[in-house]
Amino acid sequence: MFPQALGPVGVVLLLGKPVLTALISRASTSVHVPAVVPTEVSPEIDPDFLGLAFEQASFPRYAQDDEGNVNAFSVNLMDAVYSRTGGKPNIRLGGTSSDYARYLPGQTAPALPVAEVDNYQDIGHTTIGPSYWNLTKNFPGAVYVVQVPLANANISEPVAWVQSAVDIIGTDNIFSIQPGNEADLYSNTFTGAGGIALHPPKYQGRLNNATYVGNWTKYVSAIKAAVPTLPSGRYFTAFDTSAYFGANVAANAYVFAVDTCFGLGIDADGVVKEVAAHYYQGSAGTAATLGSTLMNLTITHTHLDSLRARINWLSANKPEIRFVLDEVGNSLQSTHTYPYQARLGSALWQVDFYLYSMAIGVARINYQQIMHAGYDMWLPVASAGMQAQVFSNYYSQPFLADFIGKSGTTRVSQLSVDANNVGVYAAYENDAPKRIAAVNLNYWNQTSSTEARGSVILQLEVPDNVQQVTVYHLNSPAGAGATADTITYGGSQWTYASLGKEVKSVRKDTQTVAVVDGVASVTVASSEAVLVRL
Repeated sequence: MFPQALGPVGVVLLLGKPVLTALISRASTSVHVPAVVPTEVSPEIDPDFLGLAFEQASFPRYAQDDEGNVNAFSVNLMDAVYSRTGGKPNIRLGGTSSDYARYLPGQTAPALPVAEVDNYQDIGHTTIGPSYWNLTKNFPGAVYVVQVPLANANISEPVAWVQSAVDIIGTDNIFSIQPGNEADLYSNTFTGAGGIALHPPKYQGRLNNATYVGNWTKYVSAIKAAVPTLPSGRYFTAFDTSAYFGANVAANAYVFAVDTCFGLGIDADGVVKEVAAHYYQGSAGTAATLGSTLMNLTITHTHLDSLRARINWLSANKPEIRFVLDEVGNSLQSTHTYPYQARLGSALWQVDFYLYSMAIGVARINYQQIMHAGYDMWLPVASAGMQAQVFSNYYSQPFLADFIGKSGTTRVSQLSVDANNVGVYAAYENDAPKRIAAVNLNYWNQTSSTEARGSVILQLEVPDNVQQVTVYHLNSPAGAGATADTITYGGSQWTYASLGKEVKSVRKDTQTVAVVDGVASVTVASSEAVLVRL
């Protein structure tokens, strides 16, 4: 992404040391869990829903360690997610850097310049060589969205990318080809790193609906003609629009409007596989604004609702084409602001963001990873004085994977709850509710909040055949400002010391709750998420 201008006392174990944490219960609220699938429910959730995205030059750092071997840390962290869903990694390779990058067949390094924690993506100077595509084999079973340049006016450039990717990755492991990245931000005066000119005549200038469709279809036709081994039919991802937020959020509905662009013939040849867009909640804030801007259910849902026009139009007119968010981060910042972007609060935002996205019909999310970004889920190697590590945001993924489950038939519905800044969602399989996820985004932080930690008691009205439920917590005694070292999900942690493998029983907080008169009472602390298995 290129930046735009009182009650029960709970016992919590802090890494083996018992700490008594008072919970001020708020008024309990009843949540009805329909015994059968409600009318407002998502399509079936793809086991590959939890996708990944890597900025072009960052991917080699995630794929291999400093000795050039397969990065086992990354592999294990990914396996901890996909082993829960039975899915496979859907990985997008790209970003603004790749739209203005060049493929050099004689380059031995996978990508230059080498991405580090302290350098911003080099827009205008990034280059890749053939060995780049070889790194895709470090994640067996993964499929790839290969973004290729549309910004470059020389059409032979994307052709070279596609041909080389096909030769090495193979068409079976390429999920789609994606010409362009955020083409709605192309500019007649755009400059990249060091002031390099990235505008006409060598690069595309500002595009409107018609010129975007014209260029996109021209590039797709040229790629297909030059690389005849590409599968016929739907093999290309289109639109890939930038994120609009704040006062500009309504633009998510009409920039490169789907109805207009399809009317202009973007899919005249039946090649569009997915319609993609990017999502960032806004610019990165500070620790002081984490609760008000990121952990804000209203802002998140309002921003996502701005995408419903695309989702609903495709569902009604092109049901075979899915809508995906193929580049997502919690906020934009040219460097990183970890106290805002990588804390328990941001992980909880990520949980609710994904759950609501599922409920409204988003088909997949590819979460962005860039070496320099503060919203990453893990740092794969030591870089610029920072050690390889798991960040708080990663903890959203095993939680969400468990919510999705392995059936391949999960459908998601948002449940009504009379509690401020609390989201509750149900996962249905075979017409019956199986799991409930609840996220309490009310801000509480151990070092800055002046009151004891609040909570909400959810009175879950469950189907008659449910006698007890099991509750798994995503939490930290430190609250919203917690870093990954005090966070657990289901009592487990994932660390670099464990090389990304699950460390169980770090905290023993999983509960079994009896159902009494058809109701399971589940307490959700402020700045906590719970997964309830029925």
